[in-house]
Amino acid sequence: MKKQVSIISFVGYHNSGKTTLLLKVIDELISRNLSVGVIKHDPKGKARIDEGKKDSALFYQRGAKEVALISPDFSAIKIRGSQNLKKIAALFDDVDIILAEGFKSDSNISKIWVESAEDQLSDLNKMNPIIALIGNDDHKFNCPVYRQDQIAEIAELIMEYVSKV
Repeated sequence: MKKQVSIISFVGYHNSGKTTLLLKVIDELISRNLSVGVIKHDPKGKARIDEGKKDSALFYQRGAKEVALISPDFSAIKIRGSQNLKKIAALFDDVDIILAEGFKSDSNISKIWVESAEDQLSDLNKMNPIIALIGNDDHKFNCPVYRQDQIAEIAELIMEYVSKV
């Protein structure tokens, strides 16, 4: 039977520091011997993989529904249409944890909110489940609050969360 891998998404507004924080947390978790998968949400459709006149791009341009590229260094899959996070996460069967960036509106995914100066923290109530807040500790939310530089503590929270699932 395939194990269920926990997913925790880092969410917040543009330029809140999500990617920077996520990179540091990935390093910390890997240093603790966890294998980490990452899924990035691109709601504006700006990301591009394998464009131009490469064979795999040509196959996709011709209308193939799914195209996979397997090389000695990496593999990539391009699928037509938007896929939900759980479906893509199911492909990540050889990791201990999946960290995501984005997916604010997905109520099935636990989230860590990365606060920026212009945040509307009232949005937190719409983003459940929130398991932690990264930012100022002067808020009255029912979750742990960490600073951006508390990487070890954030990693510990994630490891505890994974062990409970």
